[in-house]
Amino acid sequence: MAPLSTSTDAHVVLFAAQLTSEGDSEELGKLVRSRRNVLPDDLLYRLLLSFYPVDTPEQAALVKFLDGLSENPEGSEDLRDFKLDPSISNLSRNDALQRCRTLRLQRLPQHIGRKTSSRLANFIIEWTKRLESLAGTVQPLAEFVEHFVAQDPELQHWYQTYLVPVLRLQCDFYPDAQDLIGVQELETLSVERGIKTILRYSERTHNAKDIARDLDNVVAPWVHGATGAKRRKVDSAQDALEGERPWEIVNDWLITESVRNYELAAKAFDEWNGPVQVQESSDEGELVARYAQTGLALVYNCPQSTRESIAVSQRVISKACNLTGLEATKLSSSYPDIDLPNDFEVEEADLFPGSLSHSTNRFTQVNDSSVQFLVGLLGTSAILLSIGLPSSISELARVCAFGSERRHKEELRRLLQQIPRLTRKEIDWRSVRRQLLWLRSWSDSPDASSTNRRVAYLGQLSADYAETQIVDAFLAAGQYDAVKEVYIHPESAPLPVAEVESRIVAAIYEAYDNATNGNRDRGGMKRASEILRAFRPHFPQSTDLADIDHLIRATHSLSFYHLTLQHGVPFKPVAIRVQKDPLTLLEKVLEQDTKAYTKLDDLLEIGRNLVRAHLPNRDALANDLDPLELRISDADHRITYQAIMAALTADDFDTAYAYITTRLHTTPSQSLSTNSTDDVSWRAAYAAGRYRPTSSPKNLSSRIDSLAQRMELLSRALMLAPSGEALSGILATWRRYEEEMEGLKTQAVEEERSFDAKADAALPGAFGLEDRDADMAETRRAMARRNFPASRAGPSYEEEAPMGLFDVARGAATALRKTAAIPLGSGGLRDLKITEAGSGAEWDATSAASAEGGRVRKRDVVANMVTSGLASGMGWVLGAQPRDRVDQSPEYE
Repeated sequence: MAPLSTSTDAHVVLFAAQLTSEGDSEELGKLVRSRRNVLPDDLLYRLLLSFYPVDTPEQAALVKFLDGLSENPEGSEDLRDFKLDPSISNLSRNDALQRCRTLRLQRLPQHIGRKTSSRLANFIIEWTKRLESLAGTVQPLAEFVEHFVAQDPELQHWYQTYLVPVLRLQCDFYPDAQDLIGVQELETLSVERGIKTILRYSERTHNAKDIARDLDNVVAPWVHGATGAKRRKVDSAQDALEGERPWEIVNDWLITESVRNYELAAKAFDEWNGPVQVQESSDEGELVARYAQTGLALVYNCPQSTRESIAVSQRVISKACNLTGLEATKLSSSYPDIDLPNDFEVEEADLFPGSLSHSTNRFTQVNDSSVQFLVGLLGTSAILLSIGLPSSISELARVCAFGSERRHKEELRRLLQQIPRLTRKEIDWRSVRRQLLWLRSWSDSPDASSTNRRVAYLGQLSADYAETQIVDAFLAAGQYDAVKEVYIHPESAPLPVAEVESRIVAAIYEAYDNATNGNRDRGGMKRASEILRAFRPHFPQSTDLADIDHLIRATHSLSFYHLTLQHGVPFKPVAIRVQKDPLTLLEKVLEQDTKAYTKLDDLLEIGRNLVRAHLPNRDALANDLDPLELRISDADHRITYQAIMAALTADDFDTAYAYITTRLHTTPSQSLSTNSTDDVSWRAAYAAGRYRPTSSPKNLSSRIDSLAQRMELLSRALMLAPSGEALSGILATWRRYEEEMEGLKTQAVEEERSFDAKADAALPGAFGLEDRDADMAETRRAMARRNFPASRAGPSYEEEAPMGLFDVARGAATALRKTAAIPLGSGGLRDLKITEAGSGAEWDATSAASAEGGRVRKRDVVANMVTSGLASGMGWVLGAQPRDRVDQSPEYE
C-alpha cells in the first residue's frame, strides 16, 4: 500500500469516497483532518450525500464526524498512519484525476435562503429528508436534527416550521395513523392545502379540542414559520405562499367545516383562542376581529337547529363578544329584550354562504346591532324548535329581515297549526301566547321599538291580528278557560269584546261546517255545542249566539232522519247553511223518509228553529218586513202541507185528514196578518179532498164515511180558497163525489130496507106486507126514532147522508143574497141555474139543530161549510162579500 503523503489530491478524493461508501466515518474524519485543504466542507457534504449509506440505523457516527469538522484544525493527523488501497494507489496521476472526474457527486440543495446560506443546515435538512424517505417517519431523526439546531438559526427555523409539526402529528397526536403527512410533503404544500391536510386528522376524531390543539401546535408554528421564510426568501419554492393570508384560510376552513359538521366547527371556534398568541404583527387587532366575525358566520351557516346547536351557538357568540370586548348578557334570557337601532339596515345578498365571511358583511361584523340581531334569531330558533318546526338561522334571518306581511302571516298560520300536534307533553297555551307575542316584537314589553317589530320573526303583523289568531287557536284547542281569563274577564283585555265574540262565532261556524254528522254529541257538532255552551252565558245579548243555538237544535233533530242530497251525497250540517231556503231540506226529508210525516211535531220544531236561526244570515233578512211569528207560522204551514202530501203519497188519508182539520186554518180570519194570504190550507184540503184511496173499503159504511170526509175537505177548501179561480175545480170534484154519494145512498137505503124486511118477516106470525103497508111502517119507524132518539143505536143513512149539490147550492144562494153588496131579489141567482127550496132560512148549524130536535146532522154541517164557501167564492165572482167581511164603515150603516 502506498503512503498517503506521496499521493495526489485526486488519490485523496478517491480514498475519501471509498471511506464514505464503506461508512467508515472515523477514518474519514482522520483523512479530512490530515488533508483538510483537499476535502472542504462542500465536498464532504456532497460525498456524504452521494456515497454514505443511508440505511445505517445508527446516526451517532455521522453526528460525531460532522461535529469533528469544526473541532480539529487542518494537518492535525500524521500522514504516515494512512495507507492507500492498492486499487487507488496503483492509479497514475492522470488515471486518478480521470476517475475523480467520473465521480457522480450530488449537489447540495439550497433549503435555506441564499443570503443566509448555511451549508450544514442545507445538508442536515437534505439528509433528514432522505432518512424520512427510507424510514417513512421522522421520529428516529429527531435527535439527529436537534443536535445541530442550536448551531444554526436557519436550521432551527426550519426545524420549528416543518419538523416539529410533523413530529407532533406522527409521534404525539396520531401515532396510529397510516397516512400522516411528512416533512417533504409539508414543504411543498401551499398554505391552503397544508392547513386542510393538517386539520383532516383532528377532523376525523370529531373532537373540537383536537382541532384547537392542532391549530395551536401544528398549524400555527407551520404558518408562522412558512410566512417568515417567505419574507426572507427571494426565489424559492416558498414563493407559493406569496399573496396568501393563512389565517383567513383557517377561518374559511371553519366555515366550510360548519356545513358538514356544525357542532364540531363551532366547538373548535370556542376552544381555540385564535391567532392572537402566535401572530406578532401590527395586524393583530384586525386578525382578532376577523376571527370573531368568523364565529358569527359559523352561526349563520348552521344547516339545522337542535338543542345542542343552539347551545353551542350561544357559546360562539359569547366567545366572539369576549374577543371584541362586547357584552353578551342577553344570551342567558329565554325571551331576550332586543333593542335594535333605527339605522339597522342589511342586505339579503349578505346571507349568501360565500358572503358571510366578507369583512363588510353587516350580519357578521361583530358589533352591538349584529350581536343583538343574532341573539334574537337564536331565541326564535329555540321557540320554533320547542314547537317542532326547526329552522336554520340563515332562513330565519331572511324571514325576519326581509319577510313580507303575507310571509309572516303564513309563518304564524304554520305555527298555530303545528302546536296542537305536540302530543309528547301537555301544551301550556298561556306560555304559547307569550312566545308568539315575543316573536312578533322580540320583546316582552308591548312598547317595543318599531325597529324590533319590523325585523322580528312576526314583525310585519299587527298586535290585533296576532291576538285574533291566538284566540282562534285557543278555541280550536278547547282552551275556553284561557280565552275567558285572557280576553273576556280582564278590564284591559288585549282585544275588544265584540272582536272576541266574532271570533267565537267564527269558531263555532267552522266546527259546524266541518262536521260530518248533525248529532251534537259527535265530531264537529259536539265541539260547536261545547263552544256555545261555554261562552253563551258571557254574551247574553248576543243575537249571533242565539241564532247558532237554534241552528244547532235544528241540526241535531234533523240528524235522526234519512236525508241524501243530490248525486247521493250524504247530508252534512253545512248543507243547511248554504241553502237559500233551509226549509226545502224538510221537504226532502218527507220525500225520502217514508215515516217522517208521522212526526209532524218534531218537524215543525225543526222548522221553527231554522226560522229563528235567521238563515242564511241576518243581513240577508234585513229587508224582510214580516215579523218573526209570521215567518214561523208560514213555515208551520209549509211543513204541514208537505207532511199532508207525504201522508197522501203513503196512502195514509186518515193522518192527512187529521192534520188538515187540526193543524191548518179553518177560516180566512185566522191569518196572522191581513196583508198575507193563506195559500196552503185550502190547497192541502183540496189535495186531500181529491185523494182517491188505492183500495176502497169493502164495508159500505166505511166507504160512505171516507167519501163524506173528502167532501168535507172539499167544502173546507171552498171556504178557504182566496179567489174564485179554484171554485170550478172544487165544484167539479164535489159533483163527481155527489153522484158517487147518491149511488152509495141508494145502495145503503136498499140494504137497510132489505134488512128491515127480513127482520119483520122473521117475527112469529108475521105476514108479508103490501107496498102501502110497508111505506106506512117505515114512516112510523122514522117518527119513532125522532121522538125517542135514545131508544136506538144510531141514525139511519137517510138521516146522515150528505146533501146534494143543488141543495147546497140553494143554501149558498140564500147566504149570498143576504151578504151581497148590492141586494139581490129572489131571482138574483137564476142565471146560475139555482132555485130556492124553501122560505130562505139560513143554512147553519142552529137551524139544522132546531129542525132535528136539537141534534146537528152531519150533512147539515158540511152543507153549511159549502154554503159559506160558495158565498165567499161565487160572491167573489159577483162582487159580493160574506157577512163577516162586510165593511163596517159609516157609509154602509
